[in-house]
Amino acid sequence: MWFDNFSKKNCKNCYACIRVCPVNAIEIKNEQARIIEERCIVCDECYRACPQKNRLSKSEVPVVKHYINNKEVVVASIAPSFAAVFGENSHKIPSVLKHLGFSYVEETLVAAQPIIDEYFKYINKDDDKNYITTLCPSIINLVEKHYPDLIENLIPVISAFACHGRIIKKKYGEGAKVVFIGPCLGKKDESRFENSVDAVITLEELQRWIQQENISFEDFEESSFDAISHYNRVFPFVSENTDYFFDSTKNKEVVSVDGSNDCIKTINAILNNRVSNVIFDMNFCESGCLRGSGIVDDGASSYERRKNIECYSKKCEKLYSDKTDNSYDEILSKVDLQRNFESKYIPLKEPSEVELREILKSMGKFARMDEINCKACGYKTCRDKAKAVFNGYADTSMCLPYVRQKAENKANVIISATPNLIGIVDKDLCIVEFNPAAQNFFQVSNDEARGVPVIMYLDEDKFQQVRDTRKNIIRDKIELYDYDGVLEQNIIWLEENQIYIWIANNITKEEKKEKELQKMKINSINMAQDVINKQMMVAQEIASLLGETTAETKVTLTKLKKLIEEEGQR
Repeated sequence: MWFDNFSKKNCKNCYACIRVCPVNAIEIKNEQARIIEERCIVCDECYRACPQKNRLSKSEVPVVKHYINNKEVVVASIAPSFAAVFGENSHKIPSVLKHLGFSYVEETLVAAQPIIDEYFKYINKDDDKNYITTLCPSIINLVEKHYPDLIENLIPVISAFACHGRIIKKKYGEGAKVVFIGPCLGKKDESRFENSVDAVITLEELQRWIQQENISFEDFEESSFDAISHYNRVFPFVSENTDYFFDSTKNKEVVSVDGSNDCIKTINAILNNRVSNVIFDMNFCESGCLRGSGIVDDGASSYERRKNIECYSKKCEKLYSDKTDNSYDEILSKVDLQRNFESKYIPLKEPSEVELREILKSMGKFARMDEINCKACGYKTCRDKAKAVFNGYADTSMCLPYVRQKAENKANVIISATPNLIGIVDKDLCIVEFNPAAQNFFQVSNDEARGVPVIMYLDEDKFQQVRDTRKNIIRDKIELYDYDGVLEQNIIWLEENQIYIWIANNITKEEKKEKELQKMKINSINMAQDVINKQMMVAQEIASLLGETTAETKVTLTKLKKLIEEEGQR
């Protein structure tokens, strides 16, 4: 496959690619964006919109380097819009490319005349029918994959890209490697169906290659291409120069259409028979090849790029006016210019109305008024999104208003259900909102509290302190005598939102229990002290009695002892 899919590492699930994809060719699976190849028209809008710049196309520069290193004959076919990018250095491009290793360097423009001649046949048709040019591969993909009813309106002619590849193979041999260098990412896709082109690199990839080789244009001289075209270089904007390209006696009007929006609107106009007898020169990129998907956005305007091509073209007229190159005349006469187109349309499965309603309900769309069609998910309507969900290309979580509402509802339920007191205070220290628990504590409704200075309920100095010091207050115990309550509060300042968040626990009951417990402890201590005092009095009384009896006992024993002694002396 010529392209990579979105990087899982870099994909941030932002849906930017989905919103810009004109044909809804990107699906979301497991919060990962993925290109649906059978629907993709290779316009590169997704890459341009991706904030992570997920590069989808694989560079074929390594393939070209491989050809060069193998000493093969490598021929560069470079689109005329190269001058829009390289400006005053355009005449040095042949020298630079040969320095990079190309054997021959030619302008794709040398193969343009046969294509224009074929277009002229359709311009002169007297059939009142509308036709679409087939130079832009994204337009071809758009019709084949999404508007198959218009396949018969595509002019069945190959592009100059393919025509030049075929004549190069005949001129330099079938073994020669043809490398197309152009402004279009879609040519990488087209080359899969064109055997005459071996590799495609974009102008952006060429610029990167030149930078990697540290090439300075100042080191190179101006030189001519190996096949000189006498064709006007304004080919990137054919329809704006129809008097130059086509005879003025044409039967059909030739109209330029560029940009995805106008191209799709024009296609619908053709389908609905609102226009007739017109040749539409369609380019899916805005400003056509001047702002192609393979050109880096360097800030240059379409006007500046147009002037670059015009200046280059005028200089070529002066340099090559006396030179003729008929080397391709005979080959061109033998090249098959016809191309067949076929339907690649894969219709989406259509859900029944019941199935559709069930999907819509899963996205919070219970009534028509809920289908706001905001296009944030990348689909035009909520019903289109529901069809994509039915086909497995989308997920209900892609509905951003629904996801946001769901998240807000959850947050509101949590804030409403929590027993914590929660308040929001603005930078001017006025109340924005109280949750139900705070309203109940302060005996006030939200409408009554809203806009009231916070000092009416709380100490505003602490709020100001938090903002001034940038230090949040955590678990600060306060007693509110007016409300006969005790709170443990937290005050948090949100700099980004310029608001205070006040969260408090009502610990009044706990404080009352603590006081009662403290009182009980004191009473218990007092009771213990009384018991101890009484015990001490009893002890003292016992001691007194014991003292008296002990004295009496001693006197008696003394008398008894004396009596015994007297008897012994007798």
